[in-house]
Amino acid sequence: MADLYQFRTAPEEPLDCVYFLHAAGKDPIENIVFDAKEKRALHAKIKGLAPRGEEGELISGECPLDTAHRVTFVGLGKESSLTHGKLRDVLRAVMRQATKNREYQIGLAVSARVPGLSPAESRLFALREASVADYTFDTFKSKKNEFDKIDGLHIFPLVKETEEELETRLNSVRLLRTSVQLARDLTNRPGNDLTPEALAGAAREMSEDLSGLRVTILGKKELIKEKMGGLLAVSQGSIEEPRMIVLEHRPKKPKRSVVLVGKGVTFDSGGISLKPSKDMGDMKSDMAGGATVIGIMRAVAELELPIKVVGLVPTVENMPSGTATRPGDIITISNGKTVEVDNTDAEGRLILADALHYATRFNPDIIIDFATLTGACVVALGHEAAGIMGNDPELQATLSSIGETVGERVWSLPNYDEYLSYLASDWADMKNAGGRWGGAVTAGVFLKQFVPEKASWAHIDIAGVGFLEKDHNGLPKGGTGFGVVLATTFLQGLLK
Repeated sequence: MADLYQFRTAPEEPLDCVYFLHAAGKDPIENIVFDAKEKRALHAKIKGLAPRGEEGELISGECPLDTAHRVTFVGLGKESSLTHGKLRDVLRAVMRQATKNREYQIGLAVSARVPGLSPAESRLFALREASVADYTFDTFKSKKNEFDKIDGLHIFPLVKETEEELETRLNSVRLLRTSVQLARDLTNRPGNDLTPEALAGAAREMSEDLSGLRVTILGKKELIKEKMGGLLAVSQGSIEEPRMIVLEHRPKKPKRSVVLVGKGVTFDSGGISLKPSKDMGDMKSDMAGGATVIGIMRAVAELELPIKVVGLVPTVENMPSGTATRPGDIITISNGKTVEVDNTDAEGRLILADALHYATRFNPDIIIDFATLTGACVVALGHEAAGIMGNDPELQATLSSIGETVGERVWSLPNYDEYLSYLASDWADMKNAGGRWGGAVTAGVFLKQFVPEKASWAHIDIAGVGFLEKDHNGLPKGGTGFGVVLATTFLQGLLK
């Protein structure tokens, strides 16, 4: 991925191209820092090229400044209609165009504002999305085309944006980009490469260059000792043993205590309740919630937040075999509640139940879990927002507000006690699935039974947004890292 540079003085060598994001009816250089001579030269070029700022427009010409060889004006459409997704799309288009033109050092000038965001919020969003707009996952490509890599992205400052402000923003962007990329890379790795043990190893490796982050891995023996019946039941059909990844950031005199839980099913065949074969390969992504938590924990450690934050990632492989859990089996979760396994493909809630109960020992004020939990959530919300539910309306409202700002939207789902009746079992305390109706909600209600009583809790179902079958809203096909920016911003907000 391209290195990010603050651009205030002429580079040693001219840039290959400068890209101006141009809103219709606006002067594309109006709020960008240029001296009077440079502005006159650029306005003459604008007059000659006559860009209109229409959505999808790309107009290029020779750059009239010594700082670059070429200039390209990229249409945004009307600024009043600009959205997070449209801006992401445009930034991805810039990277595609630069790659196509073999441009390795490019400049970016963006002054347009997403309606509903403050100038500072919009600026930070644009810089953050620009930093990941060239993301690709080519780890398993035998031939990597280094000619398609953009080496440097130079950011043009805005009028009234001090050098210190821009550098602070870019430092934040660099940090979050690393964490988002980590989450995306983990999610995109195939099941034969990223087993539960390998995911645990990746968490341990991530922590090695970070101070203040402790990683503990619970193996099968420890899980048996902890009576984690959900993790053990789901994993028993696979040769890959389960793990519980525990990541701890414990500063001195922490102001709050937060536990993050992420579903880590490294491959989900559905078990005995086998999934259809079509697109089953995408089920390597059923650990996207776990990847998100690992990414968040990296950001937390790098920021050195004065908050105790614990990340829990229960990780398994769900496979059919002669030893697999059967529909009708009854298992006991670590809090003592019994569950009739109605559907072995409703496995995520079983491992999360153990993790939520395990969170009790950390005395959390707040618990947030991330999980690609239900297809029903995708049916309800598509790929535009994650579903959120919990036991604290204020927590949900805060996360929803942050999501609208950072471009990781969440939409509230009900959490009525009446939904528990959908999980009634003749043979155990409850079933793990409630039939066809309200599937996203009944999954959340199931999880609620294992949440520590005194903790504020939010469950975020990222099934429709954590992994994409194709490019969408400026996000790449595959893992998106959804939730890393949302949760990190939330945790930073706890300090205010």
